[in-house]
Amino acid sequence: MKRIYLQTIPTEEWGVVMEGNSIDQVVVERPDAKSLVGNLYKARIVNIETSLQAAFVDFGQSKLGFLKKNECPGSRRDPSLPIEKLVHEGQAIWVQVTKDAFDEKGAQLTANITLPGMHLVYLPFGNYHAVSKKVDDDKRSRLKEWAKANTTDQEGIIFRTSSAALEGPQLMEELRALQQQWAMLQNKYDSKKPPVLAWEDRDIPQRLLRRYPDQAVEEVVVDDTKLVKFIQKHFPHLKDKCRWAKQIEEELPVTIPQLTETIAQPLVKLEGGAEIRIDQTEAMVVVDVNTAKNTKRADKSRSVVGTNLQAAKEIANQLKLRNLSGMIIIDFIGMRNEKDQQQVLEKLKKSLHDDPFRTEVYGFTKLGLVEMTRKREGRSLLSTLTERCDSCSGNGYVLSVISYAYQLERELLSYQKYDQEVIVMEVRSDVAQAFHQKIDVAQLKSTLYKDLYFLNNRISDVPYRIRFIGDEDTLRERDFYQEGSIDRL
Repeated sequence: MKRIYLQTIPTEEWGVVMEGNSIDQVVVERPDAKSLVGNLYKARIVNIETSLQAAFVDFGQSKLGFLKKNECPGSRRDPSLPIEKLVHEGQAIWVQVTKDAFDEKGAQLTANITLPGMHLVYLPFGNYHAVSKKVDDDKRSRLKEWAKANTTDQEGIIFRTSSAALEGPQLMEELRALQQQWAMLQNKYDSKKPPVLAWEDRDIPQRLLRRYPDQAVEEVVVDDTKLVKFIQKHFPHLKDKCRWAKQIEEELPVTIPQLTETIAQPLVKLEGGAEIRIDQTEAMVVVDVNTAKNTKRADKSRSVVGTNLQAAKEIANQLKLRNLSGMIIIDFIGMRNEKDQQQVLEKLKKSLHDDPFRTEVYGFTKLGLVEMTRKREGRSLLSTLTERCDSCSGNGYVLSVISYAYQLERELLSYQKYDQEVIVMEVRSDVAQAFHQKIDVAQLKSTLYKDLYFLNNRISDVPYRIRFIGDEDTLRERDFYQEGSIDRL
């Protein structure tokens, strides 16, 4: 059973999924770096590239979106039609983001709209029905027959695994709600001039909560009473499992700064002394399994296969935890026996089975490397939270200045329950600049009911530290106050 923690009061929102005492998944969402995947836009075709059989689409972002021919509903009905017969320049069109912009590439779009529910996904222009592979053949056939009887030829339905346990009336209730949602969106934005965002599918809480069926969730803990009401309204099956916790970090087995440091660390230790090293490049993710230099002699008696099996399970966990995706190369400890290789591959596939994103394991290459892919729908946590470091003892990454600014805001909010009137901080200049850019100081002060000060003219040896917490009278007695060395925010 999973416990889901949602911290949304700070500017940087965190979702942490726990399975027992282990961290199963982490989602981080920032105002200026939100994933657009799933968002629905009324957009406009800017130009058509017949050589690519694709269109470039203005959907309101800095980079034009990329719409392939096979992502147009008309292409599904007649694949022989070229894209210039399906759309035209200047045309208003409904599109949905399937992959965020990455490096110099714009976001990938589809005009085959999907509206997700807990058990069904509704496709207004789908013209087909599909059922989760985890549903048995007999039930799959019955669900498809039900879909044909309750939709038009233009519509489509994708049945999630959880739908197999529902009766017809329950499925019908969800289908009608999704159909009504689509009708309302069309009516609301019919007269709007594109580009315009019509519907936002946020990572926290919508996408995260939809990943887990009701029976898999033990509890949802939230730091905002408004969000509790939102979840109870839009996820009624979680109504009795959702509760408010003002100091949510105190309930987590590890703090968010500890989690951040873990994600930034490329080395993962395994029992027995072996370790995994994870490196992310622009082209791919590279994972190296080795026995480590400090492995004790007794540990070396463990079989290579046993170590690789242990590593396979941990690699699956780390890919999910860090949201690593795209092309992934794994260098296991060398095995000459094909049966041993197959055993490790099966362990890797089994460990990836519950990953919410699609994975494909292709097997060993002639060089003994395992090739696999994991669907990319957003940035990795490493690229979100860290920045490159060329002098970090082989680590390669350190927390970014922006991450420290958000971390400082969370620490300040943790003092909300105390009665002190004033907080004075010593903050490195680059972190202070990021704090002013990213944090709404007026909103923060109104939440804290405290005056905030930065020490000035100081060169700090750490990103930030709290130097004083207390009342105004005691503050005036401090040297830095009398010297005029503090600035009020």
